[in-house]
Amino acid sequence: MHRHTAMALACLAVLFAMAAFGIGGMADDRRPCHANVACIVVMPGGDFGRYYLEAPEGWDGRSALPVIVWFHGFGGSGVGEIRNERLVHEWTDQGYLFVAADGREGTWAHQGAPSHARDDIAYVRAVIAEITHRFPTDPRRILAAGFSQGASMVWSVACFIGAPFTHYAPVSGDFWLPLPQSCDAGPITMRHTHGTTDTTFPIEGRPIAGQWHQGDLFRGWDVLRATDGCAPDADFTGFQAGDALCSIWSSCKQGGLQLCLHEGGHMVPPDWSATTQRWIEWTLKR
Repeated sequence: MHRHTAMALACLAVLFAMAAFGIGGMADDRRPCHANVACIVVMPGGDFGRYYLEAPEGWDGRSALPVIVWFHGFGGSGVGEIRNERLVHEWTDQGYLFVAADGREGTWAHQGAPSHARDDIAYVRAVIAEITHRFPTDPRRILAAGFSQGASMVWSVACFIGAPFTHYAPVSGDFWLPLPQSCDAGPITMRHTHGTTDTTFPIEGRPIAGQWHQGDLFRGWDVLRATDGCAPDADFTGFQAGDALCSIWSSCKQGGLQLCLHEGGHMVPPDWSATTQRWIEWTLKR
């Protein structure tokens, strides 16, 4: 089946599902949106944003969907990410609803960011509220994930939004300075992936234009450990996940953390989707 035909059928399935479930309000009044038509979300105060989505091919319009909300890197866009067929289908082929968030002017106003173009915490709250309103979603599998500056956005989502997100999987980006003192939105169940030779967002962080500063991964990790009540040392170190070696904090008072380092640079490892999906399922069996 042609991809665009499949998407049209999926959108019809969504409309039938909304009718079947009696979903009313703003969702019923909106045109279908998908990979080629932006979804528009309005935040309190009247500001707005866009996002794009793709449902699994053949979805029946009723079954609960696990969700990945993906945040693009600096200079990217939601429409650019939804057109990344390899990435999108690595998730939709496993039954996930893929949601591509869209930063304003190609960037994100996360904690410590140079941009203040929009309240992106309010934007993400509005997007995930609309998604869980419009679709039957799996409440155990709602993932925030992203690359580079999008990964920094994921750290902010984990720290300042929390539920209904259940898992976080940032790649090659973490907190910017100043670090938050605490993350009251926890618990945080996170798998962070980073390259040890990354020079765009080095593990130790770096200054940007003399005014802003990418944070040190391990100092930021200390904030997450404190949030979850994890010991300083990992419960297990040296777990092989594809090309990465992971350290696992699994005996925390809440949540759980996995830090996976590979020898590459600023990149999403080719096995990232598969290893992240296995991690999600592992956390649900603990």
